[in-house]
Amino acid sequence: MFSKCGDGLNGAWKVLFAIVIASVVLTGCVSRDPRLLDALKGVRVTEVQVEATPDVGTGWPMMNGVTPQQQVAMIVQAVQRVASRDLKGYPGGPNPARLVITLQQADLASMPGRIIAGNDSWIVGTVRLEDARTGRLIAQNPRIQGSDKGIHGDGLGVIVAVAINAAISKSQEALVEKLAISFTRNVKTWLTPK
Repeated sequence: MFSKCGDGLNGAWKVLFAIVIASVVLTGCVSRDPRLLDALKGVRVTEVQVEATPDVGTGWPMMNGVTPQQQVAMIVQAVQRVASRDLKGYPGGPNPARLVITLQQADLASMPGRIIAGNDSWIVGTVRLEDARTGRLIAQNPRIQGSDKGIHGDGLGVIVAVAINAAISKSQEALVEKLAISFTRNVKTWLTPK
């Protein structure tokens, strides 16, 4: 008798817990810090700088001989190109701002690793928005990530995953471009006042 009642209470607690968690998650998605919104209101990106910390974390040297330092250089160039193209003029205010992206971690999958093992590529960096005239810090995000995930499989799904990875992995440069696009999209989301 008591176990049935206890099970009902246990189920009710689980439902209540799920509702509370969902409310917290949805509230975090809907609301933004009003200070950030105010800071971003009057600015527009006129300059983009991309750099890497001297101790940037990287993956292993690639099977095709690309060193971790070369991986970082490829990623920095791609993020510079994509962010300059997609973020200049954003979010649209009158005051010019410089966007400084500092990569802290950069792991680029090798083509064999991507195709055979479905290895992921990812980058993590700090993004600062500065007044272009004075250098004054307007806003900062200590952790923005970009990623490009490989396809994984189990059992016979491994064969399918390898085939899909081979079909969508055109070149190392294409992987770097997709990684830069993912990172830039997340920076743009941060810069978007709501």
